Amino acid sequence: MQKIMKLLLAVLVIFLGTTAGAAHADALNRSTTKSGLTVHFGVVPADKAMVVERGASAPEDTQAHGGSSYHLVVALFDKSTGARIDDATVTAKVTSPAHKSRAQPQVKLLQALRINDTVTYGNYFEMPWQGRYRIDLSVTRKGNAEPTHIRLAYDQHF
Repeated sequence: MQKIMKLLLAVLVIFLGTTAGAAHADALNRSTTKSGLTVHFGVVPADKAMVVERGASAPEDTQAHGGSSYHLVVALFDKSTGARIDDATVTAKVTSPAHKSRAQPQVKLLQALRINDTVTYGNYFEMPWQGRYRIDLSVTRKGNAEPTHIRLAYDQHF
């Protein structure tokens, strides 16, 4: 089972790597570019991505929460060179849809996930409702004091 999960995560990483040429926000490939940084992201159910590496927080019991845990994965690229960024510090703040505004935003460090020579960043978040989630990333590249702030949107459909 763990091999299947690693394979699924590897396929997602390969997908994110092959879409590196996109330079604008696009709902189909979930990518955006800002401040010289191209970001590709994906959200998969926790039970499909149960590989927890290098300190990523384990999801809560997905059965008890109706399968509301999801794994956010982010791939970063330098816009000018197309090179993958593998030495950044990435924090994500996930805010629930507006109609569920009583829920507290979740803020977590995205852990670097290395599969072969490919690095993505990810962690688990609770996303129990349908609707548009706001994902605010703070990306600090090695050697830069100031982080780049990027807002992503994810439409949750069951």
